[in-house]
Amino acid sequence: MELLEICDTGLKEAKKLGAEETEIYAVSSKHLEVNIEKNDIQLARSQIEDGVGIRVFKDKGLGFASISDFGALKQGCQRAVELARQSPKDPYNKLPEPVEIKKVPNLYDPKSENFSTKLALEQTISMLETARSYDSRITVDRGMFQAEITQEAIINSSGVQVEETSSFFVYYIMGMAVDGKQVSSFAYEFDGVRFVDEIDVKKCANDFARKVIDSLGATKGESFKGQVILSPESVGSLVASAILFSVNANNLQKGMSRWKGKLGSQVASTSLTVEDNGLIPGGLGSSAFDREGIPPSPLTIIEQGKLNAYMYNTYTALKEKRSSTGHAAGGTSSVPGIGPTNFTIKGGETPKDELIKGVKQGVLVNRFAGFPNPLTGEFSGAVKGGWLMKNGKLAVPLCETLIQGNIYDLFTKISAISKERRKVMSSLLPWILIDDVSVTAG
Repeated sequence: MELLEICDTGLKEAKKLGAEETEIYAVSSKHLEVNIEKNDIQLARSQIEDGVGIRVFKDKGLGFASISDFGALKQGCQRAVELARQSPKDPYNKLPEPVEIKKVPNLYDPKSENFSTKLALEQTISMLETARSYDSRITVDRGMFQAEITQEAIINSSGVQVEETSSFFVYYIMGMAVDGKQVSSFAYEFDGVRFVDEIDVKKCANDFARKVIDSLGATKGESFKGQVILSPESVGSLVASAILFSVNANNLQKGMSRWKGKLGSQVASTSLTVEDNGLIPGGLGSSAFDREGIPPSPLTIIEQGKLNAYMYNTYTALKEKRSSTGHAAGGTSSVPGIGPTNFTIKGGETPKDELIKGVKQGVLVNRFAGFPNPLTGEFSGAVKGGWLMKNGKLAVPLCETLIQGNIYDLFTKISAISKERRKVMSSLLPWILIDDVSVTAG
């Protein structure tokens, strides 16, 4: 049975049981995965995973059930309707009306249908051997190659009816280098693509290997307050996470966001422009529709430092008499939340190497071990794979070094953004130079 047929069957079943509004979200995915552990290939597996999320409203009460077997659809609908009967009324429990959907190009590669476990194993072996042959001192702690074809469909009682097929290949490698008593910083490298011909595990492995070898001989740095350059990975941990928490309408409405009521206000340096666009052809976070079947609206979240937009799903939008921005997120196991699609920070005019040349004393943070408190903005964490910068050069690799501060304060102290950007999961992020950061040597 096709997914839309399954969704339609569920819709009719829930209506017979007394549901006033129903949404059926069905997913079927073919999944190949090969894992690396301790310099060796450990596990290869192939499986098909199915799931259905059933959301119903009865007298404005919400009921939700999740099943992993299409044959249990009737029982899932029964559970959801029964829960809805017992749930408190909420006037904002309403499903979205249908909106015109346009197909997003380059989300599915027909070649992915013939991508076998054997090919996944070959790619994983190539990634491991490339890293190990770069330098004998490298040890690969963990890694993975994953291929997936996913079919999704949503039908609701308001008339939404959408479906999409997508493919993606993701792979990562992580580990360290050991030279006698010297141990490098732990490093991690990731990539993800939509098409078979775009897979490049060797580049991923070489980038990882170079990082760990370069960080051998790390030493304690110096304590000072000065400039810090965040790598794209660190930007994801510190900058992107705080922004996404603060523009999530659910957090705003619960009073947890520092940016509540600040639309149009200057919240960051004028060099910072942030966008989210789920309609980018081939983007890892792209889709023609969100978790509720609504097309994602391209948003400029921050424009030259000014807060420009928040992210909404249908529930939070109704609370403010707005329209959803198409940022309903989640899977079949829970009701829709809110999340980004392709989150991007606009690149600047200065090449990354020029940013380094302009630093008299500072720290380059390749990875940051920690997360900011999204409520207060306070953060403190270890610099991983970092470098002490002196007089415009990378002087020595660092260990036992911390950075700390308040990320919301530091948004206003961004002094430059690199021209280059890198993919970090479904985000596209640059290197960012920030002034007046507290650096503490262990």
